[in-house]
Amino acid sequence: MIRHVELSAAPTDVASWRVGDIVFLTGVVLTARDLAHRRVLAAAECGEWLPFDPTGLPIFHCGPLARRDASGWTITGLGPTTSARMEPSTPAIIARYRTPFLIGKGGMGPATRQALADHGAAYLAAVGGTGALGARSVEAVLGVYWLEEVGMPDAVWILRLRDYGPLVVTIDSTGRDLHDEIVRAAVEGTA
Repeated sequence: MIRHVELSAAPTDVASWRVGDIVFLTGVVLTARDLAHRRVLAAAECGEWLPFDPTGLPIFHCGPLARRDASGWTITGLGPTTSARMEPSTPAIIARYRTPFLIGKGGMGPATRQALADHGAAYLAAVGGTGALGARSVEAVLGVYWLEEVGMPDAVWILRLRDYGPLVVTIDSTGRDLHDEIVRAAVEGTA
């Protein structure tokens, strides 16, 4: 099924998405790589204030490339990074911040798969190597956090996207995992 998802219109029923669904996304996402994940969780554990609220925002495993001029930020590269690096912290982030879905590449591990199922969330795979094309979907940079401390790719970016995709649901809220299915089929010789 092809889904054109407008995040600002109404809560998205991610629990109805199934492996193989194609998603084009319009709305606000937060980018975060492994360093940002660890920093968000450390702040939460210590009761420290975050300069942004990740609650309910989709997380895009991405380190954008951007340039800044007098009119503000322009994203010049927006593509996925390997999601497996975020596996140690992702289940806790999903539970604490009600993350509706993740975007990345390469899939996630069993703990994240279980967290997605437990919270009615999903994992969407983006095509790697398409950063320049993905940047065309950025309508606005709504905020950038920790840029000076960690650098451009590891900073947290809040972006408004329009028709970003195609994204493929590869882990759904039932726990079905297309990545695992492909590996099993390859090992069994049925791929």
